[in-house]
Amino acid sequence: MKKLAAALFFLPAIAVCATMDPPPFYRQAAVPGAAPGTLISAEPYPTDGLRGAAAYRVLYNSKTIDGSIIPVSGVIYVPIAPAPPGGRNTIAWAHPTTGIAPACAPSLDAGGIGGTTLAQSIPGLQDFITAGDVVAATDYQGMGVPGIHPYLIGKSEGQNILDSVRAAERLPGADVNGKFVVWGHSQGAQAALFAGQLAASYAPELHLAGIAAAAPPTDMQGELTEPFRSDAGRLLAAYIYYSWSVTYHVPITTVVYPQTVPVIHRAVTECINSIGPALHAILTARDLRPFWNHPPAETPPWPTLFAENSPGNAPAGAPLLILQGTKDPTVEPHWTDSFVARACARQDIVEFRKLQGVAHLAAAYKSLPIVEPWIAARFSNANPPDNCGA
Repeated sequence: MKKLAAALFFLPAIAVCATMDPPPFYRQAAVPGAAPGTLISAEPYPTDGLRGAAAYRVLYNSKTIDGSIIPVSGVIYVPIAPAPPGGRNTIAWAHPTTGIAPACAPSLDAGGIGGTTLAQSIPGLQDFITAGDVVAATDYQGMGVPGIHPYLIGKSEGQNILDSVRAAERLPGADVNGKFVVWGHSQGAQAALFAGQLAASYAPELHLAGIAAAAPPTDMQGELTEPFRSDAGRLLAAYIYYSWSVTYHVPITTVVYPQTVPVIHRAVTECINSIGPALHAILTARDLRPFWNHPPAETPPWPTLFAENSPGNAPAGAPLLILQGTKDPTVEPHWTDSFVARACARQDIVEFRKLQGVAHLAAAYKSLPIVEPWIAARFSNANPPDNCGA
């Protein structure tokens, strides 16, 4: 992505150390032979000042892009108040970039030592709980649990999100009704769009009512092939090309210099979800110069992979709310404009709202006055707004 100096600010600071060893909870195996969304384990999790809610750290079955069953972690927030007749609605939160190593999982924060808490990092969480909604916040594959996170790989992220909703159904006391909305920011917005595209085929028993996406990366070739002149940009490039090379079994040296590989291996262990580790990660990325050996946009199979992981190659799956700051140097507005134009041409239902003067970091929180009533309207079965004609 262009001008990525703001990359370390993808998420309000969460206190996770890049060298932290996740506790034994995360090392439990998937339930063999059980369906995706099966709850493996759950334990109480701090609510960190959240009013009227209980929270649970969860481990659940999900799938890799090749169909293997794996454990994925996350946190589920449940209102304490009695469920309404028919059960509670669910909001699936898809988090922005925090890193790709297991230690970078948002659920590893419990108490906010040195940063904000997980509860504070989920935009609108308190209002959603007050409205009576369950909130499921996946970590994504390879975060918390052992492995490497398939960063910006849409199928993996989307399946993890949908299975977090299934896991909420299986959590005792959640009393959910199968109706849900996906809400995501930055990486999480791209993930949310893929969850929508996959929902009908992957989780047909669920009822997806809408997708709200703030500052979504939507054109992987256009946004991921810049030369990354900043240290923060090179760090993000290391996340992308390392995780994709591992996931797709493509040698990373098809696009980067061999002498850069050891530095990439160090960089991908770094998290950017609290200030101290993020600054250390940026310092590590200074050694990622030069980066490209061959331009990825012209080097197979990378163009094919960019296309596969760009949302919009299938129907949206539900009404869309797309939000984009006009001063975003990380996900530049013209990419989102193009995505919305294509979605409208496909006759998806889209409400597109531009946030004047808003940069990347603030997009999710600044959009809450729009997002919260839009989600409430999806749960009340109101006709979804569509400004494609405008």
